[in-house]
Amino acid sequence: MRGRTGVLICLVVVAVASFWSIEPRLHHEFPSMVDDWSAIEKSPEQLRSVLRLGSPEGGRYRPGFVMWNALQWHTLGAPTHFLGPLLWGVARWAVLVVGVTLLTLLLVGRPARLRDGRWLLAIGVPLVAITAPSIAVDIARYGPQEPLLVGCMALGAVLLVRAVDRLLDGERAGAGVLVAVIAGLVLWAFGILQKEPSICVLLLAPFLWPTLREQRARWDLLDKRRHRVLGLLAAGILLPFVPMVVRTMQIALTGEPLYAGLSAGKSFSTRLSDQLSQAGGVLHTELPTIVVVAAIVLLAAVVFRVGVDWISVGLLVVAFGFVVFAAHAGVVASRYYIPAIAIAALVLARSAVRLGPVVVLVVGVFLVGGGLVTARSAHDWVWRWTDGERAQERLVREAAARAAGGCPVAVVGLNTEFVVALPVLMPLAREQPRGCAAGERFVALLDEGGPGTVTPPDNPVLAACRPAPEPVWIESVGRLLRCTA
Repeated sequence: MRGRTGVLICLVVVAVASFWSIEPRLHHEFPSMVDDWSAIEKSPEQLRSVLRLGSPEGGRYRPGFVMWNALQWHTLGAPTHFLGPLLWGVARWAVLVVGVTLLTLLLVGRPARLRDGRWLLAIGVPLVAITAPSIAVDIARYGPQEPLLVGCMALGAVLLVRAVDRLLDGERAGAGVLVAVIAGLVLWAFGILQKEPSICVLLLAPFLWPTLREQRARWDLLDKRRHRVLGLLAAGILLPFVPMVVRTMQIALTGEPLYAGLSAGKSFSTRLSDQLSQAGGVLHTELPTIVVVAAIVLLAAVVFRVGVDWISVGLLVVAFGFVVFAAHAGVVASRYYIPAIAIAALVLARSAVRLGPVVVLVVGVFLVGGGLVTARSAHDWVWRWTDGERAQERLVREAAARAAGGCPVAVVGLNTEFVVALPVLMPLAREQPRGCAAGERFVALLDEGGPGTVTPPDNPVLAACRPAPEPVWIESVGRLLRCTA
């Protein structure tokens, strides 16, 4: 197994295992009442604002996310038809798989022999990074940006490093190098522009200096024209960070966490502690935590036995930067861990290589085995999530059928996102008229459930029902009530 054949086999193994974990997503074809409705309704106007170099979301700056939403929900027949979102969702997953796998091979070195344990690392790192149960759900969903942030930046970085290496070798910059540069810059920029935490990657810059210094002899052999080309390439790599840094600083100056209501009363140290201590519960597996600890231990062993690996140290700093950024937001969410887990797994693999083939084999088997186990669990979690999405779809269709019959359908409840989402999604259901008699009207009651999260009966919309609202459809996501007065 050599060269491209080995890479292809690694990609196939990772793709099959990770795709199986999110396969239940393919069995549900309707937009979600979480995030998807917002992309459908808002992304066209937000895209126009982004193209005018505006900031359409106020307290957020996510131009790449806005562009992706417009592509996903307003091309290939969407939102009326669901084929477009499915295809774009598969493309997002594929970029993540290819990007993390190839970046692993870049950092550990491409093996030349069948029995080289680095092939296991190239399979295990992406499996661990993307098959934790909650992360599989995040990938199955269409809202989270982290899969594109990690996938595009990883694949873009691989293409750009390969192109720079070719240029430093003094080879003729043919069509292949040109394509790699253009594709690499586009992917790299698109990943950075997904959301503000991407600026954490800048923390890696000072740790790259020893590696760049080692390449000085190659730089000295280049002519002035090639020096200018590489200078322009470096500028292109840094340019996407400029608007992200500027906008992030402007937002930070407001002094308000992104989810101020959820983090009210918590100090930053408490929020950071929550990010570190609650990871296992949120991800529904302790494997990522074990990977992080193992990465730190092996990196320390490398420093003691071989010397400082500045790239690995820098990568761990970047991973911690993503955790700190999430702590500032004040919410513990599985999607926020995706960059940190991927980076920690990369550090673990790179450190194993420096400690010898036995350690490589042990770490490789651990990563592959752990990734396959979590993939199995992830498949079940994605099925359960898909069942919840089907319940939301049934709610939308029940309400849409009454509206199609000419009955007014009011929406009320304490689940504020569902209350706003339902009117957006009802026209997409295209239901036949059903269950609407003369003089009837309906109320969709959408509560989150639990103490203090039930709409009181004296709510004006409910109180207007006489003699009392009659339930005609009940499920965990909400109730549809009939009013006769």
